[in-house]
Amino acid sequence: MIEDDPTPGKYLNTLAVRCTPELVGNAVVHVRHLDEVTLKLWDDFDRHCKKKFSNDDAQAPYSIATTVLSVISGGYVYFDPDRRGPFLASLNPIDNALLRRVFTLTYHLALGQDVGTIDLTAPPELAKRIADTPETKYLLADHLQPILNSQPTAPGWLFRTVAWELAERLASQPWSISEDRAITLRPDSTGGLVAFDDPWQNEQGGRYALSRTALRLRTVPNIHHPVLMLSSRVTRISSSLVFSKTALAEQPGRGRPLLEVTLNGRGGARTINRLALQALGKLEMDYSILRTIDERSKREQKLLADAKEKKEPARFPREHPGQVWPILPKSYSFPIGTGTGMQHLRLLHRHFTNVFADTAAPLEIREVRMSMPHRPTDAENISKQEYLRRKQERADHPEPKTLGPIRARGSLFPTPESITASVETAGYTKLRIVCLWYQDDTRLRMLDTFCKTFDLDPHGLDPHDGAEFALYGDRITAVFHHAEDFLKPGPTGNRTAALAAIGARLSSQDGVLVGAWCETEIPTTADITDGSGTSLDDIDAKPQTKKILAENGVPSQYLRGKDDKGVIKPKAKDHPAEMALLDLYRSLGIIDDRIANALRPEKAGYPVDRIAHVGIYVRQQNRRKGEFGEPKVIITASALIPPTGDGKAWTMLGWSSIRPEWQPYHVAQPSFHASAYPEGTGDKKNYRQRWDDAAETVERALADLADELDGTPYVVTVDALASRRMWDGLQNMHLGSSPANKKSRYWLPGSTLAQHERPLGIIRINTDDEEVLQPIGTTRIAKAKDSEPVENETARTLYEITTDFGTPVWILCNVPRAYDGDGAGRLGSKYTRWDAKPSVSSEKKAERRKGEMPQNWYSMTANEIYPLACADGVSLEALAITTAKLCHQAQFWDGRSRFPVPLHAAKQMDLDHPQYRRTTAPEEKVSAEPGAEDLLMQVEEG
Repeated sequence: MIEDDPTPGKYLNTLAVRCTPELVGNAVVHVRHLDEVTLKLWDDFDRHCKKKFSNDDAQAPYSIATTVLSVISGGYVYFDPDRRGPFLASLNPIDNALLRRVFTLTYHLALGQDVGTIDLTAPPELAKRIADTPETKYLLADHLQPILNSQPTAPGWLFRTVAWELAERLASQPWSISEDRAITLRPDSTGGLVAFDDPWQNEQGGRYALSRTALRLRTVPNIHHPVLMLSSRVTRISSSLVFSKTALAEQPGRGRPLLEVTLNGRGGARTINRLALQALGKLEMDYSILRTIDERSKREQKLLADAKEKKEPARFPREHPGQVWPILPKSYSFPIGTGTGMQHLRLLHRHFTNVFADTAAPLEIREVRMSMPHRPTDAENISKQEYLRRKQERADHPEPKTLGPIRARGSLFPTPESITASVETAGYTKLRIVCLWYQDDTRLRMLDTFCKTFDLDPHGLDPHDGAEFALYGDRITAVFHHAEDFLKPGPTGNRTAALAAIGARLSSQDGVLVGAWCETEIPTTADITDGSGTSLDDIDAKPQTKKILAENGVPSQYLRGKDDKGVIKPKAKDHPAEMALLDLYRSLGIIDDRIANALRPEKAGYPVDRIAHVGIYVRQQNRRKGEFGEPKVIITASALIPPTGDGKAWTMLGWSSIRPEWQPYHVAQPSFHASAYPEGTGDKKNYRQRWDDAAETVERALADLADELDGTPYVVTVDALASRRMWDGLQNMHLGSSPANKKSRYWLPGSTLAQHERPLGIIRINTDDEEVLQPIGTTRIAKAKDSEPVENETARTLYEITTDFGTPVWILCNVPRAYDGDGAGRLGSKYTRWDAKPSVSSEKKAERRKGEMPQNWYSMTANEIYPLACADGVSLEALAITTAKLCHQAQFWDGRSRFPVPLHAAKQMDLDHPQYRRTTAPEEKVSAEPGAEDLLMQVEEG
């Protein structure tokens, strides 16, 4: 949506509008603000719960109250006892006497009292004070009036409640998705929308998914209205309730929203909050929908028990869910794919605009004039006429070898010259890649990848183990070593001795830089032979061997040689092998000329090629089963350092909070991997202290880096989600305010350092799809007044949001390869999943077609880039453009990465750590095989 008389240019359209007083109209909510005395009573109640359960992490279960109040009041209730602004909000008023009884039951049931002995006429002081807190009726519009040159100051309760009435209004009109079809939307109790009456179903029947739309209120830097962001997703429905964490339930009666309920208990026995059931029974209220959930849980638990007794897999009924729709918690395999597709989002945008008409005020987001670096793997940039000429020439002369491709692509791999230049700048004269293998097929895959990468003739190339051979003269070599005892899955054993017995030269010395390329596999229960109850993690060779190699200072990467179907034998291009070798280059800290090309400034602009680019990655690793102490905070960093002279290459340093020393990346990463993640110290630190300590660690790291750089200026890039916990100055609410107002110990990274040691700027990048504007297309406005705007479905370039004041913010649009790559089919670009085409079986290959419902449908994503200047003369636009370029030109990948090179390299250090969870959810797979979910259920239960 563009203004009436816009400046010519290209504008980004998004699923976001300003949340203005006009948009919310006459919407009201009812809020009770808890005072300090009530909050103190709640804290006492919380401590009693912790003591009762002997668990410092236990919280007072206020979900009892919210579940009960949601059922009673129709669904819209939110309770937040957080000290930053505790409140109870509801769409409709709540009777004081009823509220007193609800919190009386919550208090006593949480502390273990039998419901039959609770005297509702003798409420505890906490329940009395909550019920006696005045209930205020607020007109939302009154709290959305903008303040000149200021970030929004809307209260916390508004962010939680604004979507309630807006969702009701969106659901009041049918959503037209085609000329002959309209979808009925139903509001849910979270303030979202569900196409509950029009579920998606797999071709074989019996499996379901729902379209769910979320409405979230967010702030955008230097926009004085909060921004309402819409997003839509596929929610898969489980055929069982007892393994789900949440469920949607259709309440009895008209006009009530769908109730989203949290299910309690362990996997295999989850059900509705039983204390909430008891409370509603005591109050003699209608809670038939909760009883329905509880009764279904009991039936399924019996089915599980019977199956276990018979030693058979549990088979849950595959039927229409009826009133209760359990949400599938993890989707490793499901016959309905993820993603709604771009047309779904565009139609949602049109529906929102139609319903809210002139009150929906979009942000103005205009394309930035810049040039993205040309990647070697990009298609050749030729004119349409030249394209058509070559196409016709190929048709006339169909011998492809004589004419080459229509649009030539370069190699994904850096040139040997570029690799050697980086190796020499790092102080070495030669690179040796040591290949450790145990299955001949994997060895051949490695060798084949070398041949294609270095343009070697594979004929007769069969090097003996231990025999070093040339990949690029005597400057890049490789050597193979059979290392079955070292690499195979199994108990820890004596892998160190097994590695020593191989006799491989692994140390980087005498001018030789060494990296290890190793074979691996994910172990299965068949690899457990001792019958001692050993877990799969205990026999996983990859983390064991990676740690041993790291202790020897060897950067390493792994290639999977075997999966659940046996030895992997690629039928076409061996992408996994190529990516493994490329990632080894990253572990070796190799910075090739593509990165230097991306860092060239725009036409004699701000000299981004003469400053260091630093990425700081922060992650909290929560405790796993059997671990104790405070959650671990892991910090890793990398720095791209500009060349020191002609003919020199960019270099990369690495750093970690475990080994807090700036070192060449190929040294820093193994040093980090050789050390275990920090254990809890037993110190009792609160949230603020833990993140202040993390910020202090970064402060020391930047001081050390300034010494290392010896006068070279630098900028720092951080992830928005992690940085907001550590530096108040990077939070939207504090932009432009004074450090005197901070709650954290540090305002910005490096803010306590001496002026000459501080970064020139801080770049905050946000890639969270729930927080970043959802792009849906572009509109191009021509200079000619009589020209019609031109609409485009996708965007790949950088856009600047027209802010109301202060520093601009930039949006980098991304089109996923799965949507736009070769053979992708662009599912969802022209129609929605409701019109997905079924599969077609035929003896004729040309007539066959895969069904579209099981496939994943993709949409554009976006990066929000927000730079802050920490010194005079810094070009914020140049920093934004450089960040976009370093996302576009990834270090070793032919597509974009969500983080720019230095932040991506810092993150990869952590992801490659031997203790990082290898069991993190793998890339999602789709499947139409019956019983797939049953297998998952058995795994969860076990």
